[in-house]
Amino acid sequence: MTRRVALVTGSARGIGRAILERLAVDHDCVVHGRRDAAAAEEVARVVAGKGADTLVVTADLGDAEQVARLADSVLQRFGRLDTLVANAASTAFKPLVDVGVRHSRMTFATVVDSLVELVHRTAPAMGAGGRVLTIGGLDARFAQAGHGLLGGAKAALEALTRSWAVELGPRGVTANTIVPGPVLTDSLETYLNGQDDVRRLLVDHTPVGRLCTPDDVADVAEFLVSPAAAMISGQVVTVDGGVSAQGGPWGAMRELW
Repeated sequence: MTRRVALVTGSARGIGRAILERLAVDHDCVVHGRRDAAAAEEVARVVAGKGADTLVVTADLGDAEQVARLADSVLQRFGRLDTLVANAASTAFKPLVDVGVRHSRMTFATVVDSLVELVHRTAPAMGAGGRVLTIGGLDARFAQAGHGLLGGAKAALEALTRSWAVELGPRGVTANTIVPGPVLTDSLETYLNGQDDVRRLLVDHTPVGRLCTPDDVADVAEFLVSPAAAMISGQVVTVDGGVSAQGGPWGAMRELW
């Protein structure tokens, strides 16, 4: 079996780590972290144990030069990229009226601009069967307390992904977005900031009775990058246990925040 090559941004922890560990079964893996080299090296050891050749790159995706270095490192090491998963994000969890242009630039540079550049640099090295997978968010559909900037950036991701699906489709490359609900990660804990009433509200508004885990998202990602998903492109797949089906708890959360 010829192994493919996967780059998952923000794969030193959380959703990104779960996805990369799942892909390691049939992909060589690029582990990306912003600055925690030790965490990235630990993920590299895990995926290497699954048979993957690995490359670890630390890069701040808000810095265009570091994004270029990331893309160049992948192509120099492997000569191609088959699966690109855009998972990394960074923002200021504040009301929109309290953020300034520096917060906006940081969020959009990390989430949007970095991906535009990564696709620009790596798409020529993607052949038939290539996959672009973006990790969106429910904050692109619903106003969530403190998520105004990130929701805007995630909405842009969805729009870009549809266009890539059309532009790259003739080459046999698909592009899709996964929108997770609240996922049990360090980022969620940072957002909740110890507010157990908000945590209970999230669970109570999830029809399946629990919050998503990184593995729930990785299950869907594994399918979407597989040959079995060759005819699925330009789509948004929601993985939220039914939260969005009933509108979610966002209005009530605004009162608690």
